[in-house]
This record gives sequence, C-alpha cells and structure tokens, in this order.
Amino acid sequence: EHWRQGDAVASTAGNGVYGRLVYLRPGSSMNTQHLVDAKRRVAFVADGKSWAGTIGLSASEILLRNGVPQSWIDGEREIGTRFVLALFDDDGTICPATWDGLEKMIDIYYAGEIAKKMKPHWSILGSTSWNKLEELAGTTFTALEKEGPMTPELYLQVADTTINARRFLADSVSVNRLFSGTGFTVDERNPQREGTAEFFA
Repeated sequence: EHWRQGDAVASTAGNGVYGRLVYLRPGSSMNTQHLVDAKRRVAFVADGKSWAGTIGLSASEILLRNGVPQSWIDGEREIGTRFVLALFDDDGTICPATWDGLEKMIDIYYAGEIAKKMKPHWSILGSTSWNKLEELAGTTFTALEKEGPMTPELYLQVADTTINARRFLADSVSVNRLFSGTGFTVDERNPQREGTAEFFA
C-alpha cells in the first residue's frame, strides 16, 4: 500500500518479501497473467528492501534500474503495456542472481539434457563478457537473432558451443547482455553504479 501511494517507508519494511513488475499487455489481466512469460521457468525478482527504495519512481525508471534495456521499455510503451508490482514471500527456492545461482536454477528447472549440455560452459560464461563472446565467435548476438529465438528445443539440436549456451540463457531465461552475475542489476545509463539486488525465483 505504501508503494502504491508513494509514501516513504523504513528500509526494513520489505524484509522477507520479494517482488517483480509484471507486464500486462492489452487484453491481459492479473487474473490470467503469469509472473513471467508462461514458457519461462525462471524469473528475476528483487527483494523488499529494493522495492521500498523505489517508492515514488516511475515504472520506466524502476525497469531501467533493474537492468531492462530502454529499447524494450519503449517497445512495450508503444503497444500500451501496463506494469503492476507483484509481491510474494520466499518459498525457499529464491537465490541471488549470480552465475552460481543461475547454474543452480538451470540444474533445477532445466534438469536433464539441457543442464548436462550447459555444464561445460559455466566457467567460460562466468568469466567472459557478452562483447568478448561475440569477438571469440566471430559474429554478433544481433546477427544470430535473425535465426530465431534459442528455445530449449532448439538448444538441444544446435552445436555445443559457448555462444549457443549464452543465446539459450538470453532467449529462454531472459539473461540479457546487462546481466552481471554479481547479484546486482546493471543500469545501462550508468554501468559503474551498483544496481538493485536481484534474485532468481
């Protein structure tokens, strides 16, 4: 209620609570909307302390601080998307959005062949930037996107390369180019500033 009214609260007000801005595109409602796209098995969330700190900010500003690219926000605005804050308690599965946490999520929610195929690539993924991966692959992620999204089904069929593993994470788990693996978001306007604490759920 404080968040909705824009009233300041103590930083401890959100202890034990996590949340995410859910996007409601035209024709959808909170009764039918998932926390993330129904095809995605993992969601990025922020803790209650972080949400308490966003009171009074616009949805666009919050999304930018949470590591969402401006281009995506602009596209959603154009089609009339609304953003609603969904809050929930920890069910025991939430973990920091680090590379170790991401590996844990893949092992849990993509157990089996996908987790097995990802396994050899974690050390490189965690130590190699998005731009460096493009350099090593001799191509760009933008160029590869023309082939279509790297769905779980497609990932099992393509060559076993690190760039394909990274494409899978970007397309199927929303781990985009701004993911730092430190447990904090990156605001593309000021990458050096420590962002919001982020978690996987």
